[in-house]
Amino acid sequence: MNQERLRELIAEGEKSNVEFKKCTTELSASVFETICAFLNREGGHLIIGVADDKNIVGVNKSVIENIIHNLHSQLNNIQVFNPTIYLTVNQFDIEGKLVLYINVPESAQVHRYKNKVFDRLGSADNDISFNYQLIDNLHSKKRKDSSENEVLPYITLEDFDASTFHKMRQHIAIYNPAHQWLEQSNEEMLKSAGFWRKDPLTNREGFVLAAVLLFGKEQTILSCCPYYRTDAIYRNLNYQRFLKPNSNEPDIRYDDRDLICENLILAYTRLMNFVQRNLPDKFSLDEQNLNRIDLRNIIFREIVANLLVHREFTNSFPAKFLIFSDRVITENWSKQVQDRDLTLDNWDAHTKNPLITKVFREMKWVEELGSGRKNIKKYGHLYFDGSEILIDNGDKFIFSITYKGFTPHDTPHDTPHDNKMVDNILNVLRGEMSRDELMTSLSLNDREYFRKFYLKPAIELGLIEMTIPDKPKSHYQKYRRVKVNKL
Repeated sequence: MNQERLRELIAEGEKSNVEFKKCTTELSASVFETICAFLNREGGHLIIGVADDKNIVGVNKSVIENIIHNLHSQLNNIQVFNPTIYLTVNQFDIEGKLVLYINVPESAQVHRYKNKVFDRLGSADNDISFNYQLIDNLHSKKRKDSSENEVLPYITLEDFDASTFHKMRQHIAIYNPAHQWLEQSNEEMLKSAGFWRKDPLTNREGFVLAAVLLFGKEQTILSCCPYYRTDAIYRNLNYQRFLKPNSNEPDIRYDDRDLICENLILAYTRLMNFVQRNLPDKFSLDEQNLNRIDLRNIIFREIVANLLVHREFTNSFPAKFLIFSDRVITENWSKQVQDRDLTLDNWDAHTKNPLITKVFREMKWVEELGSGRKNIKKYGHLYFDGSEILIDNGDKFIFSITYKGFTPHDTPHDTPHDNKMVDNILNVLRGEMSRDELMTSLSLNDREYFRKFYLKPAIELGLIEMTIPDKPKSHYQKYRRVKVNKL
């Protein structure tokens, strides 16, 4: 969320997924009722410090810490809010007044606030606690939307990969060093985030499938989802030639391939590395014409995250990420939400796996609901020459971008010491950061590749420096920008 988009939401007024709360000095109970209703329905935007008539009144800055502390305390108190949930509070200065913004995702579970169930109907939060048919409909909807909330009572903490939790926390700490998950144990984090639940139909209790898909060891994932895999293939030829090769041409299977069966967090990093190997860097200036932005990273962060997150995992069809010289295609099995032909303009954002999406959102791999299509539409034509986007919303969800192709000097392997990679490391470097923090921010996992093509050139160009130059291999080594002395 940025300030421009927040202003747009306020100007549009309250609706089914937008709610204003005045709350200048303290949170009212209605704030938690709205959060509960958004979680139970399809998520939404909660804006605090704005009156119902769109008038910006602001939150008293002297009580802001107490308000945020109270919010987190209530949402993580199982006696008050069940299941518990962690939400990030963003602060904005609009017209000299402090406004709080909270993005509430759709949940995979039915939530209660003070033992009451709220549902969002129109722009109102409705208490449906005594309407058992409506509550049953909510449970049924959550079960049918995806399989991520299937309870697996036989899964224990030993089935999860400890290094993946560490990677997740490293990434979150870069953007939110006060995040609650950083201080919690792995078990506490999983339970507070909703990955432990009780099935109201079978009365079984345990970790859900989403937890295994995000943090599980490879053998654990395959025992739960035998067909789970993501196949990334690069072919250095155009799509039509691949479909109809000439009879005298050799059988070109692929130029690069990565078959991924690891958990979703590790899969995201591997797919982004695959993109960096096989598609060129390309940069543009931001809207203020001040900073260079990495178009490849912005576009493919959205495409890769959508491929991994919005998917039905129990189907035997593998997710596919295909790169040709004139087309990029992603395919995954997904339950239809919209029946009509889709374009970027009429593609309604819908979170198919809310639990999985939540972790990706906290790691900043996805942003607010619907931001992906906006970024692809906004930046796609700048990265791809003559691009056209097609979406097929059948049993398989197929997303493809066709383009005129890249010129030979665009290939990512030609100039590995190009300043573009140095620009990448400078774009993510904030204050002092360790090698692991930098690699996490760049979605890289090959330490030698990072050292050779990113870190070393930046140091040799005098743009960054070590914090402990006398001990370059120190475990406490960090890196920072070199200060430029102005004459």
